[in-house]
Amino acid sequence: MTNYTLWLIPENELREELEEIIARYAKKYHSPVFIPHITLYSGVLSTNEVVTEKLRNVAKNIHPFKLELGNVAFSTTYFQSVLVRVKTTAKLLNTHLAIKKAFDIQEQHVYMPHMSLVYGDFDMETREKIASEIKIKNRQFMGKKIAVVNGDSDDPAEWALVDEIPFA
Repeated sequence: MTNYTLWLIPENELREELEEIIARYAKKYHSPVFIPHITLYSGVLSTNEVVTEKLRNVAKNIHPFKLELGNVAFSTTYFQSVLVRVKTTAKLLNTHLAIKKAFDIQEQHVYMPHMSLVYGDFDMETREKIASEIKIKNRQFMGKKIAVVNGDSDDPAEWALVDEIPFA
């Protein structure tokens, strides 16, 4: 069994811009580099075959949809040290809920769509400083597929893209 994480990954200019921001601050603050992404759900314990089959069934009922980035902010956790909020839409929330339903996930955690930009255990002043420096030019992208990532490790260097399931 593998612990899968399900993402939406931006494409084209936005992905390049976010990769550059992530790399710049990772170098400056000795923090991890990772693929820019919006987590749809984290912690699906399954096999590759089951995950792929269930996500294909979910994806055939979802059409590509627009995602828009909001403000850069910071938080108290390692994986949300500095982040950009993602504007909540019915299509995004319905995609999250469809995944939970497909895997019979009952937990009721609050889903806060975001895209992390810096991981790390920094003091709040450092997080605030970084967040205030980051300016993102491109603010929209189309969610076109679910990225399936092996999330067995807490180390982003070990995260591996396993599959991509396109929407209808």
